[in-house]
Amino acid sequence: MKKTRHLLVASSIATLLLASNTGCTAGDVSDLASSSPTAPSPATSSPTPSSSSTSEAMSAVEPGQPHDAVDMDNWVADITASLGSEPILSGVVTHLGPDSSSSLTTTDSRLDPGSYSYYFACRGDGDVTFTIENAGVEQVMLEGPCADQLMGGDFSTTELGTDFAITSLDAPVDVVVRVSDQLPR
Repeated sequence: MKKTRHLLVASSIATLLLASNTGCTAGDVSDLASSSPTAPSPATSSPTPSSSSTSEAMSAVEPGQPHDAVDMDNWVADITASLGSEPILSGVVTHLGPDSSSSLTTTDSRLDPGSYSYYFACRGDGDVTFTIENAGVEQVMLEGPCADQLMGGDFSTTELGTDFAITSLDAPVDVVVRVSDQLPR
């Protein structure tokens, strides 16, 4: 099953997700088993709202300013809290762009075969590509400009080893991905 969506269409999905989870608290976040940036500079992949940056990284939200890890941590915490009480099984937090690492590919080897919901948000002026792949089959594909809105959907896995890939080539972006058990629709 392949899903392709443009990031700007996300506002209705975000509204539905946020409306169904208001008044709840965030769940625990699990670490991804391995991550490897595909560019030579480091990227941040983290299970909790914690990020580090290189001295060259530029802000995704304040052009010309250095990347602010504390501001990004606060943004990630707000996004995660907006998901409500749904337990978070996996996640990725990263700052990407031409001034640091432009892409991140990470593999989660703990998601058992089954059905899951994902939540994706990015901020900045860059265009982003986000994919989820399992058993060599693309499950989710989002591409387009960051809309600073929470998006989500469902995907299924048939084996251990789910790949998450995020790329931004044209401008710095901050990205957060969270995965939970599949929500009823």
